[in-house]
Amino acid sequence: MTVPETTETRRGTRPDKRELILDAAIRVFARNGYHGSRISDIAREAGIAYGLVYHYYKNKEEILRSIFEQRWSGFLEALEGIAAEETPAQERLLSVAALILNAYRARPEWVKVLVIEIQRSARFAEPGQLDAFAQLFDVVGRIVRDGQERGELRRDIDANIACTIFVGGLELAITSLVLGVAEADEGDDGGRAYYMRVARTVLDVFLHGIGEGERGE
Repeated sequence: MTVPETTETRRGTRPDKRELILDAAIRVFARNGYHGSRISDIAREAGIAYGLVYHYYKNKEEILRSIFEQRWSGFLEALEGIAAEETPAQERLLSVAALILNAYRARPEWVKVLVIEIQRSARFAEPGQLDAFAQLFDVVGRIVRDGQERGELRRDIDANIACTIFVGGLELAITSLVLGVAEADEGDDGGRAYYMRVARTVLDVFLHGIGEGERGE
């Protein structure tokens, strides 16, 4: 599954200073929290001069906003790719669930900053943030509606409500990991099997519920 790339994962290119600063800020914000972090901490983490940070970003708020905009746009591109696939809706929903959960496996610090410093703060009410998150629901909603039109999913269910339930279940699964309420079973494969199992469970409950005799109806 694709996750937003970082300066460390790109090949054949030298990381520019902007990306270097953003990657360092993600680590610092995840470790210290946004309010407990200073520009000097980010500069030290990035291994650059303190004043150089201000050459690219005017303040800490702009850095956090840039982290969201750049990383989230890459995430949405991956989701759009899944939605465009000519596969059954259930397979695409599983791919969406796996992508979201594997984002935490591959980039836990980025997801932690997203959940704690953006999604669960007053910043989330900003129009730009709301519009960006709305795109996630739009992609999933399109998959659900396409599945309904193909006769793969129930047509008597409101697609928007179904989308909210599906995304909400994944969001709570991620949040429980970020807050330490749940603990991932990393195993010998770095957690790939665990996160895929969680993805399948969320999809199975979404499609069939948890009552006996519900599966396959």
